[in-house]
Amino acid sequence: MLFLYQWGSESLGKRELAGKLAKLNAIELAKFSRRVTDNQTGQSLLSYMSAKILDNIQVSIQNVHIIYVESHNDQGSFIFGLVFNSLSMQTDTQKQSFAMSLMARSRQDEVNKKINISNVGIYCQQLEEQQNLNDVGALTDAQSNFSLGLAHPRDDYLINPFCVTVSVLANNSGKRDGVPQYDMTAELTALVLSIDEIQLQQILNLCDHFTICALRTKYGRYRPPESFLSKRHKGWQIMWWQYAKDSIMADVKRRLKKTSWRFLGKRLEYRRKYVNLYRTKLELLQKGQLVSKDILQKLETLDKECDIDDIVSYRTIAEQRLQDLSVKSTKDNFSSPGSPRTDEPSAGAGRGWLNWLSLGMLGAGGTADTSSFAGVVSEDIIKDIYEGTEFHPVSSAENHLTKENYYSLRLSIPQILTTVTSRFGMKLIDGMFTGLGTEYKIWDDSATILAWLDSLEITNPLNKNKVLLAEKCSTGDGLGAPVISIQVDFLKSNENSEASTRVVVQEFNVIYEPELFFNLLHIYDLFSSFQFQHDRVLSSLNRFDNFGTRLLSKLEYMSVNQKKLLWDLRIHHFVIKLPS
Repeated sequence: MLFLYQWGSESLGKRELAGKLAKLNAIELAKFSRRVTDNQTGQSLLSYMSAKILDNIQVSIQNVHIIYVESHNDQGSFIFGLVFNSLSMQTDTQKQSFAMSLMARSRQDEVNKKINISNVGIYCQQLEEQQNLNDVGALTDAQSNFSLGLAHPRDDYLINPFCVTVSVLANNSGKRDGVPQYDMTAELTALVLSIDEIQLQQILNLCDHFTICALRTKYGRYRPPESFLSKRHKGWQIMWWQYAKDSIMADVKRRLKKTSWRFLGKRLEYRRKYVNLYRTKLELLQKGQLVSKDILQKLETLDKECDIDDIVSYRTIAEQRLQDLSVKSTKDNFSSPGSPRTDEPSAGAGRGWLNWLSLGMLGAGGTADTSSFAGVVSEDIIKDIYEGTEFHPVSSAENHLTKENYYSLRLSIPQILTTVTSRFGMKLIDGMFTGLGTEYKIWDDSATILAWLDSLEITNPLNKNKVLLAEKCSTGDGLGAPVISIQVDFLKSNENSEASTRVVVQEFNVIYEPELFFNLLHIYDLFSSFQFQHDRVLSSLNRFDNFGTRLLSKLEYMSVNQKKLLWDLRIHHFVIKLPS
């Protein structure tokens, strides 16, 4: 069980530092890959190595049960659970043998994997008062009927047990020819969704809790202790005011660090210290000497203070200076006839290519050896990497792919049956969605998202009448057009560019029935009556007596926390038929 209560300054600082170092290690590893391939290939060493690792992975897991407990003072405690019988990841022998039979590719060029997950179920239920939230074993045993493989139906399932099949193709060939580097296809069996008012309320509470967790991650270090606030000790109002002031000042200081002249001198000092320390570290590594703890400690302190972009810039400057110094010393040695020449490899070169590669993949600061990893790699190590990994990159001149890295992900669900019931067990609405699918195509500089739905049917559970019916339309090519299709295109290279969204809705029929209409209003009331954290902030601004102050405060809050959305709506054919 995971308890999300560690919002103290120390714990948050450790998590932030670990996350920052992990990102820096990933950047260094990408730099290492570019250094190995020397930016002259259409294939990355990382993609090649990840495909080889994927080819040798075999996974088998059985009887998994994950629970999450959410407690509210006025609504009691609820438990969310995810269970499945087995998960296996094996080589897809059929596709692999087919790939081996093709002349264009061999087994070294393509990796095919299949992931099977059986009897996946998601449930939500209210806990009894006598159950102890801290007793993980009792909670798990009480919910373990399904995880033990018993075919026991549950009435608290949000999604009834279903199966998932995922096919993964990794193309580690330098020549893409329009084939994605990674191609993942997920196919689900028919889904049966059932939810009542109470479960819907708990899902909304859970979503709101995750929003609050994101704020706690940012401002939790300034928050007063929960024990002090719950008992309303003397001065608790002042503690709340101090919390708000510290949070606002933290945001202000964070913005001023890069824009204010006040912090310019400090940033220049950080830059000078980091470049010198990191350059010294690289020099010691190249000579095969150990880096002192004092240097590592100072670098870690600067890593805490500086942003990731600044750290990457500082490291690049240090590497460039070290390279310039190396070139200069080489020229001086050649220009001096009497100067001794050392053709023997340095001690650092003997550490081997595997050290450089593995240390970068191990993550941020988790091992003592991570201090040995850096972005400066000798030519001898690069040659060893080519030989040891059997990596034979294809030059970019031979690779005719315009967009080098191309990833494709597809998800298809044949049918979804949905039922919404009231807290008393009465069915409010039934829905059937057929032919649901989505596809993601991702390149280095752009991405495209496609989604479609073949047919839709909404039924009144009281009289079984179909109040909404939309079926797949016939086309000349015989494939048919889906009822709803969505395409979203956006550029990742330009942050200010707006996404292009295209939605096409085909013809559908709607019948008005008062009973179902009131049921829909009841469901709408459930959503509209619930206040998320964003709504609670807007409601709190209503306490300003002055109308102008109240309006400006809301406009400022919404402009900061909401993104602009533009709609271009075009209706080509619209018909309303009223019964006589």
